[in-house]
Amino acid sequence: MANELKFHIELNVLNHLGIGLYSSTPAVVTEIISNAWDADAAKIVIEVDPDHDHIVVEDDGHGMTFDDVAGKFLKVGYSRRVREINGHMSRSGKRRVMGRKGIGKLAMFSLANQIDIVTRAENSDAVAFRIDVKKLREQVQQADGADNPIDYPVEEMAVPEDFVAAHGTRISLRELNTKINRTADFLRPRLARRFGVFSDTFEVMLNGSLVTRKDAGFYSDLQFLWHFDETSRDQIVALAPNLAKFTDDATGVEHSCVEEIDGVIAGDIAGLIVRGAIATVNLPAKLGKGDESLNRISVFANGRLFQEDILAELGDARYFNSYLVGEVHADFLDQDDIDRATASREAIKHDDEKFQALRRHLKTTLTQIRDRWDDWRIAQGYSNAPDKNPEIEKWINSFPDRRDKKAADRLMTSISKLNLNNDDLKNTEAKRLLYKSAVVGFEKLRARHQLDALEAITDVLSPEFQAIFTALDDLEESYYLDIVRTRLEVIRKFEEEIVDAGKLEKVAQEYLFKHLWLLDPSWDRVTGSEEWELTLTKELKRACPDADHGARLDIAYRTTAGRHVIIELKRPGLKVQADDLEQQGRKYIRAMQQYYKEHPDFGGLNGHQPGIDVFFLTSKKPATDLAQEQALAAYNMRFLTYEGLIRNAKLAYQSYLDVQKNIGRIATVLENL
Repeated sequence: MANELKFHIELNVLNHLGIGLYSSTPAVVTEIISNAWDADAAKIVIEVDPDHDHIVVEDDGHGMTFDDVAGKFLKVGYSRRVREINGHMSRSGKRRVMGRKGIGKLAMFSLANQIDIVTRAENSDAVAFRIDVKKLREQVQQADGADNPIDYPVEEMAVPEDFVAAHGTRISLRELNTKINRTADFLRPRLARRFGVFSDTFEVMLNGSLVTRKDAGFYSDLQFLWHFDETSRDQIVALAPNLAKFTDDATGVEHSCVEEIDGVIAGDIAGLIVRGAIATVNLPAKLGKGDESLNRISVFANGRLFQEDILAELGDARYFNSYLVGEVHADFLDQDDIDRATASREAIKHDDEKFQALRRHLKTTLTQIRDRWDDWRIAQGYSNAPDKNPEIEKWINSFPDRRDKKAADRLMTSISKLNLNNDDLKNTEAKRLLYKSAVVGFEKLRARHQLDALEAITDVLSPEFQAIFTALDDLEESYYLDIVRTRLEVIRKFEEEIVDAGKLEKVAQEYLFKHLWLLDPSWDRVTGSEEWELTLTKELKRACPDADHGARLDIAYRTTAGRHVIIELKRPGLKVQADDLEQQGRKYIRAMQQYYKEHPDFGGLNGHQPGIDVFFLTSKKPATDLAQEQALAAYNMRFLTYEGLIRNAKLAYQSYLDVQKNIGRIATVLENL
């Protein structure tokens, strides 16, 4: 037998395709299962034992005679579709065959270095032989000329005693490639995702357990479903216990989130019909990441995976796509004489017109699904959001007006469905900030709506009037709490920087004058303009012609609470004398008084002089005696230090937070988000 059974391989086939064409255990086992399907097998038993370095696949198909082995199996490139009458159907005539190129047997060579095959056709003797893949590779390398065929003599084997089947084939793969995952747990879901023909008449057992559609691993996570045909709908609904429902606001009727979509492909080619379904999960993370991601739409033909993912080719990279998973059955891709599969049977040739028609149809279908998906997500409400925050849910339910509650629910639902970053932690943080902003924005709009109702209120002691101002108090408090916390963080940063005297002057010039709350919370809304600074400088020169530094830009002028504040920012590290500063402060006061004397109508003071405060901001407080202290107090002049002011501001803001134990409704939500 060893001299009669030879593996006949055309070198141009090997050079074009390569022995290592198939690169994964699922792809290799898929080819073996496909051959069993073509052989009318009803049951396939797979045993995976990585510890003993072997995989065994046995089927109860019609098996092979000695002539079948020699003339068909051992001839790479033998295509039954081409060489046999009605070759596109199995021998029983009940199945459309999956094999086409006759090269699937090469898949085994990429997974194992030793392949043992035993087969028996009904009423025939069993045939058993071994292929030593290492020796085959060596013979390929030694062959001269790319066009010379190789006749590799396979090794005769005794038929194993435990092979007692009346018909069928057993393939044992040994000395497995260590770089390929060969565990049953890895193989099971991937086989379930590669076939759509598992049924009572075609069973696959893996390590003693039946492989079913449920093993695909995503059905329990499906939220919404769109189906092309009723059979697919019934199959998936039975496997997907968590499909969502929603209640129609107008009728109060509950509906399931399952909808039919058109499976008839419009265009110049008649008779193109797809089956299957497309679904979404409630969280993209449910579909996994990277190479393990199930975020794809797979294309099947005649019950077998034809292209693992077509989603990436549909030209839509919006976040909606990250929720999708689907199985589309397009049998028309494999029911004529055109071979549309790439060499590895892992994808479809993209220039085919039927494939292009399918692609256009799916692109249109996804547009329709996306619109419906938006509606269904909103209809689910925030209470059904997969990553809902209990504080947001509590906030939504706090509104007594049903219209406010519904509007808030829709807003938060729209945020909950966003996928802003592929990193889960970053996505959660980004959505948290969006929730906070949305709460404040919604409450602000709601407050405006309530203020519009003031005209209809005639009693300021009424509950309606009190409710409006309670809402405004809550809103203002939430704003200010956020401001205080932010300012405290900034002040703490300034404390770190102010230790460095070299940075102090730059800090003072760039930040302190424009953000005086850094120095004193009472200067929170101090306002002014460069025009006032120029005016003060001009009047200073007129009032005090002998002033030698009257135009210095470190003289800051602002107004607050009906008083005028003049701040002289002294360069850090500069030694100053109290007498000099007192004289300088008096010049500033005379300049302001002169201006108001000449402009009695300015500022709405009706000719009265404004209250004027002068602050000298220094690194250290200059030494003073009692007389100087009294003179300074008479002119409302004070010495302040950078460190002292910032420390006092920090204490003031922190004290505010410390006493705010019973914060309002909105602030509570923001605090807990």
